[in-house]
Amino acid sequence: MILNDLNNINNNFFSVIIIGSGPAGISTALKLEELNVRTLLIEAGGLELDPESEDFLKGNIYAEDYYDISVRRARMFGGTSNLWGGHCNKFEKEQFNNWPIDYDELHSFEDEAKKVLGLKFYHTDFYIKKFNEDFNQYNTRFSDKSRNFKDVYYDKIKNSNYIYLSLNTSFLHFEGDKNNINSIYCRKKSNFYSLKAKYFVLAAGGIENSRLLLWSKEKNKRLFDDNLPIGKYYMDHPYYDPAEGFIKYDKVASYLNETKGRSREFYVDCYNRVNLSPNLKFRNERNIDSLTFFWNFNHKSASNSSYIKKLTCMSPNIIKNFLLRENIEDLINFKISINQEQEPEVNNRITLSNDLDPYGTPLINLTWKMSNKMKRCAKENLLRLGKFLVDKDMGRIAINEDIFSYDNFKTKLNAGHQMGGTCAGKNKLSSVVDKNLKVHSINNLFVTGSSVFTTGGHGNPTYTIVLLSLKLADHIKKII
Repeated sequence: MILNDLNNINNNFFSVIIIGSGPAGISTALKLEELNVRTLLIEAGGLELDPESEDFLKGNIYAEDYYDISVRRARMFGGTSNLWGGHCNKFEKEQFNNWPIDYDELHSFEDEAKKVLGLKFYHTDFYIKKFNEDFNQYNTRFSDKSRNFKDVYYDKIKNSNYIYLSLNTSFLHFEGDKNNINSIYCRKKSNFYSLKAKYFVLAAGGIENSRLLLWSKEKNKRLFDDNLPIGKYYMDHPYYDPAEGFIKYDKVASYLNETKGRSREFYVDCYNRVNLSPNLKFRNERNIDSLTFFWNFNHKSASNSSYIKKLTCMSPNIIKNFLLRENIEDLINFKISINQEQEPEVNNRITLSNDLDPYGTPLINLTWKMSNKMKRCAKENLLRLGKFLVDKDMGRIAINEDIFSYDNFKTKLNAGHQMGGTCAGKNKLSSVVDKNLKVHSINNLFVTGSSVFTTGGHGNPTYTIVLLSLKLADHIKKII
């Protein structure tokens, strides 16, 4: 149901108020509807993106090679699903070891998450397979129609008897005392409201969750524990193209076909690529975190390629010997792209700025830096992949020179996967929410979305966001 007027709201009517209508907020609301829980969903934007909304999303960035955060966020119904390409994949189980949440319990909601996201599996589910002694091969699935939540779920929510949606309603801060949230203070048009419920869910996005909690803490310091590390341990996925080369395509296909079912996945991928990640053994051996290699094949002859020229300059004898044995017309180009895990570091953080948004709430300062460990991780993985190609005589790889220099290392681009800031954990000195996504020391406030990620993994976060939100809704139903 759509609420155009909040003046006549009965403050005992809603069991739950959810702040934010992106994938996290909508997934939570849909599950609560299924459980017959009456929910108010508030969204700061409307059905279309207002250019002036960027004034609420700006911030001061203290980082090299970082993007404009105002264009990677969407203040509108559906949130960042309006900017999303539909990519979904899942955490590897061992990457979940430091989370307070049980991996198997969380993934008991997989069937529901796939339905919410519109994931289609033609002949196989998500998988992680051994590629060689150092790398696993995994697959990515895509939601139908890129699963824009606005187009898919607006009419459903409009006709719901349990979900009430108020658009153009800006959350300002929480109100409460004695470890309880009593109400949220918000603005719709030029009017201000205090809205009450039994439970509250903050699902405003990877950056906004921290901003709104930090401001609520400033407005009501007695309500929040001063030791909560709100805004700290911020993470992203550095994404860049650090290498290129050429391969004998038939040799790669033959290698993939050695394990039953692998080549089928290789050929059906609409991006014509193989996704690789370092296995646990290799990561432990080299003391590195994880990443994704997107090994993208061009299917064009390498005969006139700049790759050949670059490789010839780097290793003339090796390339000469290789080309003497191969027909160059049978070689194809490839490019390596990396999506890299960033370890949680306390100095990567979100804080409040002195600059204000149009409604008087502070904007953010974002401090972000790649560690030398991350840079070493990229180098170690690329060198190991290059060794594999040489050992199997499949091709050769040219690695960008800046990979070998920490000072000149450039990522060029980040994936826009804003994670952390309200991390889940057992200790309130190093986390903001517990295993049930409840804010430490507050009885009725929950946070969901990528901001609660304890670690970032190497994959796209949306699938895990939806799993967390479904689990949260199930938990709320049990305690109401």
